[in-house]
Amino acid sequence: MFERVHNYGPTVADLRATTALGRARLVAGDSGTDRTVRRVQWMEVLDDHGDFLEAGDLLLTTAYNLGDDPALQRALATQLDDSGVAAIVIKCGYYLKRVPYVVARQADRVGLPVFELDREVPFVELSQSIYERLVSGSYARLQRSAGIHRELVRLVVEGADLATIVRRAAVLLENPVAVEDEAGRPLAAASADGGPLWPQPQVPSGAVAPVMARGVLHGRVGLPGREAIGEDDRQALEQVATVIALEIAKSEQQRAAEARQVAALTLDLVRGGAGPVSAEHGRALGAVLPESSLVVRAAGRPLEDGLARLQAALGGRPLVARDGLELVAIIAPEDAGRVEAWLSAAGADWSAGISEPVRGPALPEGDRQARRARELGLGLTGAGGLHRYVDIETHDALLGDVHGRRSQRLRERTVGLLPADLRETLAVYLESGASASATGRALFVHRNTVHYRLRRIEQLTGLQLGRLEDRMLLELGLLASRVEQAGRTAEDPAFQVSGRRQE
Repeated sequence: MFERVHNYGPTVADLRATTALGRARLVAGDSGTDRTVRRVQWMEVLDDHGDFLEAGDLLLTTAYNLGDDPALQRALATQLDDSGVAAIVIKCGYYLKRVPYVVARQADRVGLPVFELDREVPFVELSQSIYERLVSGSYARLQRSAGIHRELVRLVVEGADLATIVRRAAVLLENPVAVEDEAGRPLAAASADGGPLWPQPQVPSGAVAPVMARGVLHGRVGLPGREAIGEDDRQALEQVATVIALEIAKSEQQRAAEARQVAALTLDLVRGGAGPVSAEHGRALGAVLPESSLVVRAAGRPLEDGLARLQAALGGRPLVARDGLELVAIIAPEDAGRVEAWLSAAGADWSAGISEPVRGPALPEGDRQARRARELGLGLTGAGGLHRYVDIETHDALLGDVHGRRSQRLRERTVGLLPADLRETLAVYLESGASASATGRALFVHRNTVHYRLRRIEQLTGLQLGRLEDRMLLELGLLASRVEQAGRTAEDPAFQVSGRRQE
C-alpha cells in the first residue's frame, strides 16, 4: 500500500467544498476524502495509468476503455490506491452511463474517492477551479496541457490520421515532434511550424513519453533536438502521447470491425453468390470482388496464423474468412500464384483446393469445387499444397459424396475387404499403370510376390484387375477410403495436415 502524506495541499473534502468538484457526485470512497491533492491528471485510456500517475494526483477521465474491460474494472481502484492517487472523477455520458458497481465496491473498500461528473460539465471547469487552490505554476501547466489535449482529442473525434495529429501537436508545443513505433521505426514527424520533417530525427531519450494503449507499448513520442524538458513540456508531451494512444486504440478497433465485416461478406458470397448490392458493399469496405473469381478452401494449423499470413500474401483487403476449421478466400485468377507461394512457405502443414474461374452468382459452385479439390486432391496425391479442381473433376463426377452411403458401400465393396499390405500393393499397382514389374521395384518385393498379391485381391473382391471398369472401381474405392480417413484425422484436436496417406 502506498504511504500517503497529508501535510501538503488541500484535501479532497476541501476541494469538494470550495471548487467545481462540488458539482460532481461522490459515489464511492467517502472515507478517503481526507486525501491530499497535489496535481490534476487527464487520461482517456486507463490500462497504462501506472506509467503516468503519481501520489496525490486527482484523475479526470472519460474511462474510454473501462466499460469493455472487466479485468480492469476489478483491479482499477486497488491499483490507483497503490499508486497513491487522491481521487478519480469519471465523466459519464461518453463511454460509461455510470461508474461500474465493481469499481465502486473496490473503491469503498480501499477508501478511494470516486466521483461521477455529468457530460455537460467541462473538465476544464473542474481543473481550473481546483488549480486556483494549488500553486500557480501547476495551474499554468494544466491549462496548457488541457488545451493541447482538448485540441488533439477534437482532431481524433473528427477522424484525423496520425500525421495530422502530430503536425498539430508540433505547432501547439512550438517544437518539432516525432513518433516512432516500439521497435524504433519512424511513424510520423513534423517541424515546429507543422511542416514535414524528413528524414525523421531520432526520438531523444530525455524528451520522450511512452505511447501506451490497452496496456501495450505502441511506441514513443518525443521532442527532437531537446536533451531534456521541464515540467511544463513533460506534462504537455504526456497529453500528446495519451491522445496518440487514443487514436491507436480507435484505429485498431475500426480495423478489427472492418475485418469482421469483410469476413462476413466473404462467407455470404460463397454461400449465396454475389449481386450488385454485395459488390457495392465490398467496394465500400475496400475489398473488391473480381469480375471472374477463384474460390480457395484451405486447412492447416495454426489456423489464426495461417489466416494472417494468407491475408498478408494477398495484400490490400482481401476477401478472406475463417469458416470453422478452414479458411475460404475469393481471389482474382492472377492471385493464384500468391496463394501457391503462401502454401509453399507454409509447408506440408497446409493444403488448399482452388476452383475453376466463376462469376459472382456462381460463387457457391466455386466454393463447392474448392472443397472437393482439397478433399479429393489430398486423397489422390497424398500431399499438402494447392489442389486444382480441373485435376480432380473426373473423380468428382464419378465418386459423388465421399461421406455418403454410396461411398461407404464402395469402400466396403473394395478396399474394405483388403488387409493393409494388399491395399498398399493395389495403390502402387494402379499408380504404376498396372505394371507388376514397376510395383515390385517400388515395394522392394519379387515380381512373383506381386502376382500372388494381385490374385489375392481378385479373390477377396471378386473383381478382375484386367478389366478397366474393375480397376476404376478399385481406384475410386481407394480414393474414397483416403478421403474418409483424412476427414477423421482432421477432426482430431491434434490434427496437422501432413499430407501423408493413411491407409
